[in-house]
Amino acid sequence: MPTDAAGHDPLASSFAPPRPPVTPAGWRDGPRRVGWHPVSGARLGVVVHGGRVHARRAAVEAAARLQAEGAEIVGCRGDGWQANGVAVREPTAFAEGLDLAVVLGGDGTLLRAAAMVRDARVPVVGVNLGRLGFLPEIEHEDLAQALPRLARGEVAIEERMTLSVTVRDSQGQATATSWALNEASVERRSPERLVALDVTIGGTAFARIPADAVIVATPTGSTAYAFSAGGPILSPRIAAILLTPVASHSLFDRTVVIDPAEPLVVAPAEDSRCLISLDGREALAVPDGGWVEVSRGSEPVRLGRLSEFDFYQRVRAKFNLT
Repeated sequence: MPTDAAGHDPLASSFAPPRPPVTPAGWRDGPRRVGWHPVSGARLGVVVHGGRVHARRAAVEAAARLQAEGAEIVGCRGDGWQANGVAVREPTAFAEGLDLAVVLGGDGTLLRAAAMVRDARVPVVGVNLGRLGFLPEIEHEDLAQALPRLARGEVAIEERMTLSVTVRDSQGQATATSWALNEASVERRSPERLVALDVTIGGTAFARIPADAVIVATPTGSTAYAFSAGGPILSPRIAAILLTPVASHSLFDRTVVIDPAEPLVVAPAEDSRCLISLDGREALAVPDGGWVEVSRGSEPVRLGRLSEFDFYQRVRAKFNLT
């Protein structure tokens, strides 16, 4: 971190992180149910886990059924499948003009799809072809029954909170900006040593945490990496940010639940070289002497629902709670 002329650490005194972006009305208190969104002759983008043969096969079959129902289908280059009448686009242009994105895979594939379509405000509906699959709406065995409704774009839209992430260098200049749906994890670059991370919450120096990493997660991400590190499960209807240490080497190893209106800063201490991983899909280097600012994102991810979403029923089913 930079120091002033007297050598003081600005994190512990005068450092004032910027205020978070204004939160759009309607989703301050958790996900907002926008309502049914029927579209006549929908244009659907199909995103596939290209590394799985059964996912590519399912995409070909689903595309044919959706076309028979009157939908126009767009594929994403690099997913490893093709079918008659399916236009293939580069990932950077994939979202243009889409009414809905249909994802065949697991949570990771859905996160990749969300990264392509979020800024275009395209809803995402997942079909679970993975193992756990918290985010997908449809199980594989229910896909055939769901296809006619997907072809019409007949889904309810639920908005999920995201994180806005800015990486700054030792002079306070932004070197990278991005976002995450599940989590932003500030991690050590070298596996042979832990790192010390200075955490500031709402402008107040909170703690120096020696650990392998700290995870900053949304309620949606509370069932992902943060959960495996011992964090709590939060309903997505709760507006909060979780800060969870990974393998903490101090007496403090618990999750802190933070008001999303309070800016969060994580700064690697001296000789702690770090990167920040965003939903496991993007990694950004934190410059020496730099820091990471995390706040509530200004743009949510829109998940498509075919029925009323029961979060606790899903937790019960996915974790085999009886």
